[in-house]
Amino acid sequence: MRTPNPGEILWSEALVERLSELWLAGITGGEIGHRLGISRCAVMGKLRRLGLLGAGRRMPARLLLKTTEQVSKPKPRPKRANRRPLPPPEPYQAPPPPPPAYGTLNLLDLRHNSCRWPEGSRPDYRFCGRPRHHESSYCAEHHAMAHSRGSQRDYDRAAEQALGGKLFASRAGVME
Repeated sequence: MRTPNPGEILWSEALVERLSELWLAGITGGEIGHRLGISRCAVMGKLRRLGLLGAGRRMPARLLLKTTEQVSKPKPRPKRANRRPLPPPEPYQAPPPPPPAYGTLNLLDLRHNSCRWPEGSRPDYRFCGRPRHHESSYCAEHHAMAHSRGSQRDYDRAAEQALGGKLFASRAGVME
């Protein structure tokens, strides 16, 4: 005879016979385990291996007192009403269209953070539209072009030529 592992139950013929009698008498697996000093899981496993689960078992006495209609129909559960109304469904919103390519925006397409550098001829201006550089009205590239000293000098020279050599004040100083 082999030695059992720790926690293993050696099922003797007498123990198996007692298990079968108690099960067929309608006693629950937990109660059988308590009476035999073993776990409910061990009882249920042995009953499954013996083929006794669900076969030839007598009905418990508490079920015999009920009519067949009461036994066959499960007890209706009281339905709990949902007290919170469902929120109204949200209307379908199509995804926003992709942003237009840079340099193709007209005045109405510009956003608060779009570069406002004009491109093109006078009647149909197009604007850069790239993200603005800090507090400037232009993107980083156009900000550098608008605020470099070279562009200011070019502006001053053009203004001087337009005024025909008269004195005027500019950011670069008094021009003669």
